[in-house]
Amino acid sequence: MYLEVSPTGTTGIERYATMFAKERLVRCGPGASWAVMPGEGVTLVYWVFEAPACGELSMHSHPETQSGHVLDGEMTLRYADGTERTLSAGEFYTIPGGTLHGATVRGRVALIDVYTPGRPDYEERYLFSLRAKQASAPHARVSLEIR
Repeated sequence: MYLEVSPTGTTGIERYATMFAKERLVRCGPGASWAVMPGEGVTLVYWVFEAPACGELSMHSHPETQSGHVLDGEMTLRYADGTERTLSAGEFYTIPGGTLHGATVRGRVALIDVYTPGRPDYEERYLFSLRAKQASAPHARVSLEIR
């Protein structure tokens, strides 16, 4: 099962990490891993970024609205107009579609993003990476079902 019920009594990142089975977490770049789950009109992404390998997320934009929740760690969102906002565990953010933005990561940061409308490009890329992970470790069977 892709999502598991969090164990009672746990706190911090351990509580949230159980929602995404470890074998479903896939590297997507230097110092970055993700797990992706599609929905109807939305894409849910669990991200883990680790500095220094992934200390800077370059400025970019996408047409989808990106709303998120920092589960663990700290990051600073940066915008094209020079505005910055530092976010810590427990804080939420939203970035309107088409807004140029980037981020600076300190240490290890785990967060959940919801993209609306959904990101089929992320869903396809993630499934491809998950299949590659499965092929490289056939003894560790990973369900490829992401719905």
